[in-house]
Amino acid sequence: GCDSPLNLTSQKSTDAVDNIFRSLRDIARARMHMKQFNSIRNPGSNTHQASYKPLLKQVVEEICNSDRPDPVDIEHMSSGLTDLLKTGFSMFMKVNRPHPGDHPLLIIFMVGGVTISEVKMVKDLVATRKPGTQVIVLSSALLTPHSAIELLFATDHLQPDADI
Repeated sequence: GCDSPLNLTSQKSTDAVDNIFRSLRDIARARMHMKQFNSIRNPGSNTHQASYKPLLKQVVEEICNSDRPDPVDIEHMSSGLTDLLKTGFSMFMKVNRPHPGDHPLLIIFMVGGVTISEVKMVKDLVATRKPGTQVIVLSSALLTPHSAIELLFATDHLQPDADI
């Protein structure tokens, strides 16, 4: 709402900072219902400092972790008649749902965009934890640092750019 530094007032800068923090709170609130992936911050302890663990890294590690029988926040969706019958019978007897990492092809689609470093992180994680698995990372955009900040803070999400 300010086209030049000469028009910048204290009220306009306060409103801009309030909008930034409102956007950050909205992003955090979007993951509140999750049990496992609800935070990207590791609080640390008396001997270890707090750290940052990206959400995408958490999800890929969970997919590649075949030791855990039933992922908490990742759900298997039945696709065929056989899968639907197995799901139906699972109410009456012990049937394990397939683990997301069981398939030799992993397709990840990132809505909103993905950075080059995130694609490399996914490739490296899968190569070390689940060798032999092919990974395809798809996204709605390839993000740069500038475009990520612009999409996060400068875009009016209620009025999409339709170019009409």
